[in-house]
Parts: sequence; structure tokens; C-alpha cells
Amino acid sequence: MITERAVEQLPPEIKPLYITHQAFIAEHSVDPDLWRVADLKNARGDEPPNHFLDIDFEEGSTAPFLNVPRDYDEYVRKYGIGPTTRYGRLPWRAEEIYNRLVDAMKQLGRPDAPYAADNARYLLAVLAHYIEDAHQPLHGALNYDGQMTNQRGIHARFETQMILRDRTAWKWTPRPVQVITDFKAFMFKTVVDSQQLVASLLAADLKATEGREWYDDAYFAVLTKEAGPMAERRMNEAATAVASAAYSAWIAAGRPAIPAEGERTPARIRR
Repeated sequence: MITERAVEQLPPEIKPLYITHQAFIAEHSVDPDLWRVADLKNARGDEPPNHFLDIDFEEGSTAPFLNVPRDYDEYVRKYGIGPTTRYGRLPWRAEEIYNRLVDAMKQLGRPDAPYAADNARYLLAVLAHYIEDAHQPLHGALNYDGQMTNQRGIHARFETQMILRDRTAWKWTPRPVQVITDFKAFMFKTVVDSQQLVASLLAADLKATEGREWYDDAYFAVLTKEAGPMAERRMNEAATAVASAAYSAWIAAGRPAIPAEGERTPARIRR
């Protein structure tokens, strides 16, 4: 849902590259979750830690959590590979994919890179997943599933069950697309902002469960009333962030001409 809205609000300079492939991009924005199922790995290790950063993991730390190094190698040196794998690496993974998107954009129109446009579309789908994960409050907190406060299951109740009970209930209000000049800093700010919403989300869950034994319609009615506005705002912000990332990558690539749709098969080299 979020990725579809992101493609719709892309600036006109790059929208033609993506809009006719909106369904493909939206469908493949879930691929990073499937990589977890298939146990795929990259140079830094398993896929699951790429989806979160429990930025409040160090006791006594507070926003903006400057105790957590923004450089990945320094992060690992400070805490060790085991803890950093456990606490996550979302901003760095998102930065990696963003840089690959910039590189794909730089190749647009080059005869020796006939699949650059396809690569740019797929990389945006993948990047969308990580950006959207960062906007989910519980992807930025050590108490990511309410396991520390006897609220287990809140992760799925908030991000899946509440949202899908009525997909038509959510209002989509596009925000202005922005140029992101420091993508990693943007991702860290997004995670910090998400972490700051966790307390109110957990409070909403407690209010919804008060006096109830089951997560029934009455529970979700209260949860939606209390936490729905937060979810709606973060979904809208995520859609704008994805569109902003695509636009920023195009600018970082030097504003290449967007190729028209056409034959992608490279011509045979004649000697």
C-alpha cells in the first residue's frame, strides 16, 4: 500500500521511469522479507538484522542516541559483532541499497547498460521496504514486540492486523517530496523518530486490552482509535520518504535523462 502511494507521488522528472511498473515495484517491495525466509545473506551477515535498529538498546541512553556510532565499522568495534547483529543494522543496509540505486541511475541510457532502468526499478522496490521498516515504531526499539512489558504480539497487531482490518479506512495525504542530502543521517533520524513513538503505542495497546481477554473487534476498535492516527501519519511519511529517496538518487546521479520504454535486449557485437 505504501509503495504504491510512493510511486504515485514521484516528481514528474522521474515518474515516467516508475509509474508504468507500479505493480511490479509494489509487489517486490516485500522481497526483503522473503529473503529472510530463504535465509539469504550479504557481506554483513544474515538478512533479519537489516530490518531494524533497536537504537535504545544501551541502558540510560536517550534520543537522539548519539551513543550509537553512525559509522558501521565503529559501531561494530564499540559493541562487537554479536551485539550489533542482535541490535540491528537497518540504516546501513538502506544506505547500501540507496547507493546502488544511485549507481543504477548513473547508467540510464548507456548502451553498455541495457538493464539499468530495470535495475533502478527493482532497487527502488527493495529500498522502499527498508525505508518503510524504519517508519514502523517497533523497528526502532528494544521492546520490539512488547516482550519486555507483557504485551507480546503488539508488533503484528499494530502493523498488520489493525491495518488490514479495513484497508479503505486510511487516508493518503501526500507530503511534499524533499531532496535528501545525507541519506544515512535521514535513516537514523527516521529510526529515532520511530523509537519516540513506542511509549504511546504501547500505552494504546494497554488501553485496548483493559478488561478484555481476547484481541477481538472491541480491542481493535480501541487500538485503531488510539494508535490509528500514528499509523496513518507514519504510512504517509514513509510514502513520501520513498518518493524522496528516488528523487534524491536521481539528483545524486547527475539528473540523467529518463529513457523511454523500448527494446532492452542489447545488440550483438559484430567484429
